[in-house]
Amino acid sequence: MKLLRPFTGTGSVFFPVGLPPEGTCEFATPTCLKHCYVNDTDNFDEETRVTQDEKHRIYHRVINCSPERVRNQIVKDLDGLQTHILSWFGSGDCLMQDLDGISAIIEALPDSVVQMGFTRNHTLWSRFPDIFALTVDREEDAQVPGMMFAIPDFEKQTSVMYSPDYKVRGGFCGPILCRDQDRCYEHLTHYINCKTCCRRLLGCFDRRALI
Repeated sequence: MKLLRPFTGTGSVFFPVGLPPEGTCEFATPTCLKHCYVNDTDNFDEETRVTQDEKHRIYHRVINCSPERVRNQIVKDLDGLQTHILSWFGSGDCLMQDLDGISAIIEALPDSVVQMGFTRNHTLWSRFPDIFALTVDREEDAQVPGMMFAIPDFEKQTSVMYSPDYKVRGGFCGPILCRDQDRCYEHLTHYINCKTCCRRLLGCFDRRALI
């Protein structure tokens, strides 16, 4: 069984959407649940059309198999998708009860795999600040030095990548284009594809505070 699905140039882990026990969005706000982009498949790419049943099957396989077996399948899936970028949580999130299991998988993956993702699980974000951006709803909640945040604009269905230390290059993400928030960097605009951001160190990959 494949664990990853193609998603904006990455192989992505899609977990069930919604509050537990139906979903894995343990820390989601009511606004986040109401406006979740994966529920608006008419206005987004076909890649997001992963059924809830399929997400449950992926989730149970990831959680119940050994980290080594999951690692091997992820590496195989990425090779089949012709990408080296693993995107955690194209939908869903990391439940606290799964924190250690997900952490073991993250640590088991080879350095050749570039891992990135968004989470509302503060502990997961704190463990892997070089991988995850913490999703918060207000800039006032994004003031931890040396860390990366994602602040969603639910009306526009976009996210702003934010760091309290510097202006993130290419910090405006989705749903069609990634572009810098500063007009003097309009040349950084490109169709949304994580491979481009990874190559050019934009958006999620602009981690100057961690260097």
